[in-house]
Amino acid sequence: MVYDELEKENYATSSIADEEDLLSLTEIGDDEKNWNPANNSTCLRSRTSRVIKRARRFRWLIDTILILVNISLSFLLLRDFRTENSSSSIQVGSDFTGTGPDFPTKIVRFAADESFVPTNTSEYFSDGVLAKWNTMMPAGAGWGAVKGDTFFTTTMTHQLHCVFMMMRIYSNLLENRRANLSSDYHSHYLHCVDYLRQGIMCSADLTMEPHGPADADDNGPLDGSWNGHHVCKDYSHVIPYLEGECCTNSNSNDVLTAVEQIAGGIRQVLPIDD
Repeated sequence: MVYDELEKENYATSSIADEEDLLSLTEIGDDEKNWNPANNSTCLRSRTSRVIKRARRFRWLIDTILILVNISLSFLLLRDFRTENSSSSIQVGSDFTGTGPDFPTKIVRFAADESFVPTNTSEYFSDGVLAKWNTMMPAGAGWGAVKGDTFFTTTMTHQLHCVFMMMRIYSNLLENRRANLSSDYHSHYLHCVDYLRQGIMCSADLTMEPHGPADADDNGPLDGSWNGHHVCKDYSHVIPYLEGECCTNSNSNDVLTAVEQIAGGIRQVLPIDD
C-alpha cells in the first residue's frame, strides 16, 4: 500500500516534470521563431559585406575595364565621324585630290557693275569691255596644248569664259551680227547653260538675299538681289595662286610656282573670248 502511494507520487512528479519540459521546449520554439528573421537578416548583411569587400579588392580591375571600354567606344565614334565627313574636310571649290591651299574667305556684298555688262550691247565688242573681263583672268591664258591631247583647265576660268561667251552670242544676235558667230554657237551656248547650272548647284551659295525697294536700278526695286552678303574665297589670293606667285600646297611645304601651274602646263587657262 505504501509502495502504491510512492509510485503514484513518483508518477505525478514525473508527469509534472514532463509537462514543464514540454512547456520549456514550446517556449524555446517560440523564441526560435522570433529569432530566425533577425538571424537571416544578419546572414544577408554578412554576405553583402563579403561581396562588397571582394568588389573593392578588384576595383582597380573594374575601373581599368571601364576605361578601356570608354576609350574603345570613343575611338570607334571618332573613326566613323571622320569617315562620314572625310569629303567635307576639302574646301568647297577645291580640287577633289586635295591639292592646293585652303583659301581665306571674306564677306562680299555683290553690286551691279555696268563696266562688265554695258546696257548698250554694241559696246560688248569693244576692246575696253574685253580688257575689263580679262582683269578677272590669270596671266598666261591660252590653249598651250597640242590639239587632241588631254589637258586640264580650271573650273573658275571656264565658268567666266562661259558667261562672257553667252553674253557675246546674245549681243551678236541682238545686233544682227550673225556673221561674227561661230558655227557651233548654238551648242556652245547650251553647253554653257548646263555647265553653269551644275556649277551653281555645286557651290550652293545659301546667302539670304533681301529684296527691297532700294534695290539697284539695273533690275528695279524688289528684284535687284544685290543686298546679300556672301561668304567668298578671297579672290586676291586665287589669281596669284594660279599664276604661281603665292600659296603653299595644303599637303606639303612645297611652294607652288608658276612653272608648276600655268606656265608648266599643269593647268591650261582658256582665253575668255575664244
